[in-house]
Amino acid sequence: MFAVRVTLLRQLSRIDLPRFGPMLAEALVTRSHQVKIRRSFVSRRTAAADEAVTLYRRLVQDRPGRHEVGLARALVAQGSVPDDRTIESALAQGREAIGYVENATDRDGLVVLAAAQLMVAMQLRSDEPGDALPLVEQARETWLRCAPLGASEQTALARSLTVLGDCRAVLGEPAEALAAREEAVELFRRLPGRTRLKYLPARLEAVTGLADSLASHRRCSEALTLTTGAREDLTFMSRLQPLRFRPMLGTLLFVIARCHVGLGEPEAAVAAAEEAVGHYRWLAEHDPVRYHRRLVVALRTLADTLKALGRYEKAAWAAGEAEAIEGR
Repeated sequence: MFAVRVTLLRQLSRIDLPRFGPMLAEALVTRSHQVKIRRSFVSRRTAAADEAVTLYRRLVQDRPGRHEVGLARALVAQGSVPDDRTIESALAQGREAIGYVENATDRDGLVVLAAAQLMVAMQLRSDEPGDALPLVEQARETWLRCAPLGASEQTALARSLTVLGDCRAVLGEPAEALAAREEAVELFRRLPGRTRLKYLPARLEAVTGLADSLASHRRCSEALTLTTGAREDLTFMSRLQPLRFRPMLGTLLFVIARCHVGLGEPEAAVAAAEEAVGHYRWLAEHDPVRYHRRLVVALRTLADTLKALGRYEKAAWAAGEAEAIEGR
């Protein structure tokens, strides 16, 4: 029925663009945001978002001042399609969206502003956490201004807290990182079960972040307990969508390895770290552009784990392989 509606709106928009164009654009944005969708359908999500942006640009050009919030919403959708945008293009789309709604006072504009701020912060957190931090703090504050929040908006707030925790951790603020990550996981726990399942990747990312903070505070037993269910879920999902979930599983396994080191369980620590490297090897083979560097980092993390356990020969081998791969 949804596809029929889009087709009908396309036909009506050709007759009366000002009246039916916004309805078509919003329908296309909705299609691009569908979460429960197979990886093979990413191209359809991308096409829907691209069409929505093109349509809203025409509407803004024809009637300035009326459709900028819609264009910002479509730009966020365009930059958020999973695994189908470069970081540079997603950043450009997010920043353009922020420009349209940065002075918004109505709820619709604030919701789009928070989503755009979060999207840009997510792209920056790994390589430029100092730039991501103020943006994600603004996103959190903007979401709070939108209260009361629906389930999807509560999820976005929880994701903002996850990114905030990541930035704080990288910037050497462990206490603040722990607080943000605990709040994120608690928000996910309060969501209805159906919503938690719908946004499973975001919830697993939050749990991984909290486990990392707990391990950093030497609360290794708590961290391992927390990771049990997440490891099972990620292992299962990695079989279904390996390119999407293996990176998260690899990150979680290194956290688990740290916990076993802290608890004096060397065999379990090495097994978890080696399993993590195995996932990154697979990823580097199937998507070398994106995961070549991640494999190098994984091997060095394995080397550090082995050194911490006094296994210097194996540590040297892992570090040597990392150097060899980096030099290719």
